[in-house]
Amino acid sequence: MGSASVDLLVIGQGWTGNYVIAEAARQQITSIGTTRDGRNGTIAFDFNPDLADKTQFYRLPNAVTILLTFPILSEPAMDRFVDFYRDTRDQTVRKSPYWILLGTSGNFNPNPPDVWCDRNSALSNFSDRNKGENRLLSRFPGTSTILHLAGLYDGAERDPRNFINRIAPSLELLRVKKSVHYIHGVDTARAILAVHGKFVDIHSSEERWIIGNMRTYDWWEFLSGAIPTGWDLEKQGAPPCWGWVLQSMEACDVKGLPRDIVQLQRALDVREFWTRHGLMPLHTRL
Repeated sequence: MGSASVDLLVIGQGWTGNYVIAEAARQQITSIGTTRDGRNGTIAFDFNPDLADKTQFYRLPNAVTILLTFPILSEPAMDRFVDFYRDTRDQTVRKSPYWILLGTSGNFNPNPPDVWCDRNSALSNFSDRNKGENRLLSRFPGTSTILHLAGLYDGAERDPRNFINRIAPSLELLRVKKSVHYIHGVDTARAILAVHGKFVDIHSSEERWIIGNMRTYDWWEFLSGAIPTGWDLEKQGAPPCWGWVLQSMEACDVKGLPRDIVQLQRALDVREFWTRHGLMPLHTRL
């Protein structure tokens, strides 16, 4: 497929990719995604950084922008991916694509006593995924970007209420919960396509963006009223986490919710992304 062409190629069309493909269709942007088994009209593609065989890359179309939805965990692996893609292009179409790689907002933490961080804050919580990120940025300065996503949700498959038993399984673990940040699947897709649009219009992007819905949520506030999925309030009464929040408030002398930003200790300033791209997040309630 090396001579075919699309505006956006989504490598790894999972939960996020499905939203991206749907939003691209709405905006009349041509796109196609890959999955390991080629289901639902996608391209069968399974990148293994340890294999030197580039055969499957011939299946991928030429694209204006490539979205990598999963981490690539080393510099050699990133080199192999971008080189294999380049080497399998039609010789008449050798222009390098723009690159978008999804990352995590967990890489950004404030410098105390400040509690706010933004895309210019120093990175922290390094992991192997950062090696791939840095390699991509160094190879394609100005034409690659990392989108550091807040927690992904959609009120259905990824509803925080589905995971309350994991989020706060005990009083002790609930008590240490501070802030949390989210971004809806629809707004994630809109952000990705806005970056693609900037690439097309001005041929560059900032190296890193934090993508969130401009809200800093207090875990205690959410857990004090959230009904866990499958919980029958009439039959079972209040879920345990409601009472644990009250006990935590009493123990920590918190008189009301939500707690203020200083008490929450970490907040993401994402205003610049939405301002620069002329958008507002559409989904702001959990």
